[in-house]
Amino acid sequence: MFWTFFGLGFVAMILAWNGYALAQFEAQTEQPKALAANTTMAGFAELTGGVPLVLAHLVGAGLLLPFGWRAWRWKGLAIGAASVVAASIVGILSGQLLWEGELFELGITNTSYQP
Repeated sequence: MFWTFFGLGFVAMILAWNGYALAQFEAQTEQPKALAANTTMAGFAELTGGVPLVLAHLVGAGLLLPFGWRAWRWKGLAIGAASVVAASIVGILSGQLLWEGELFELGITNTSYQP
């Protein structure tokens, strides 16, 4: 089971990081409309992109750490933790690749990104 969740974790992290980027992009592009309507998009990306991203990390750790413990004891905990970190790094790299290096630049305070 560990290796199944290990593989699925990479897919989940790629989706989670790109979902975060999409939420930031949505907030950034809708901010001018929101300001014209006397409101703001502040908090939108954190709620719709950040919360699922955090949950993906927690679920990944919640699955891989116990399965790693059962399979290899202390070494399994290290393997499980390293797996979550590695999957997150792959997710970040895919987000940077798909969003043209703007993954951490997207948001309501940035107006320079033109798709």
